[in-house]
Amino acid sequence: MKEFRRYFLLFLTLILVLSLTVACGSQKFSSDDSMTEVSEDSIDFGANEESKYEEEGESPLEPEKVITTIYMDFETTEFDKSSEFLYENIKKYGAYVENSNIDYTRFNNNKRYKNAYYLIRVPKDKVLDFKLGLNGVGNILSENTNKEDVTKQYKDTKSRLKVIETKEERILSLLSKAEKIEDIIKLESELSEIIYEKEQLKTNLMNIDDKVDFSTFEIHIREVDRLSNEDTIDTKFGTKIKNAFNNSMYMFKIVIEKLIIYIVYILPFAVIIGIIYYIIRKFKKKKPPKVD
Repeated sequence: MKEFRRYFLLFLTLILVLSLTVACGSQKFSSDDSMTEVSEDSIDFGANEESKYEEEGESPLEPEKVITTIYMDFETTEFDKSSEFLYENIKKYGAYVENSNIDYTRFNNNKRYKNAYYLIRVPKDKVLDFKLGLNGVGNILSENTNKEDVTKQYKDTKSRLKVIETKEERILSLLSKAEKIEDIIKLESELSEIIYEKEQLKTNLMNIDDKVDFSTFEIHIREVDRLSNEDTIDTKFGTKIKNAFNNSMYMFKIVIEKLIIYIVYILPFAVIIGIIYYIIRKFKKKKPPKVD
């Protein structure tokens, strides 16, 4: 009987331990599931926020007022076509040329090449499209983008303008009540200074808005006899050999052309020197020998 009680108590203890183990395991599994659900919800929320910014095309870190300036340097063998293509792009995207300059450069081969500089203003919502459209201008050599945050400057100017406008209203109120001539003259003088400063601040705000709304492209187009084909880390071995051969043939052609040009330059002088040498030698032959 005692042995039966002992085995019975041992059986109950074993069942109790197994029950507690299963209960703890279930609680842990439930906790893990809930954490997984929370993590998935967080990921979904982050993805929704990211897609929201992508749809709007704006960065959450982009300042309110940014002046964008893009510098691009091109080379071309057909300057007129490149210039025409650029102006078509300008018209297509509602941009305009603020400043342009074309000059001519003479090299050793006695050819004249055109160099052009364009300062172009492009609506900020058309910058990417305009930039992609410039691929047909020529072979791009360099590109640089500069962004200047003028948000603080803009807000400070706007705050200053509000202060000036408040001061202007106060002076106008005093001026309407003034009776003495000296008071009226003094108030009008202050009012004139305030109006001048107010107009300056407004002009500054307009200039900032203009530079923000219209990004600036500084484009340089250089006419060349032959486009450069510099190798990069991604250039294939066969292409490198081809480029090296083309470069050597081009240099050989330039050397031969310059040599022929130099010969043509020297030829008249060589003929004159040859004639003088011939006359002197002939004169020496005709001269009789000296008699002792």
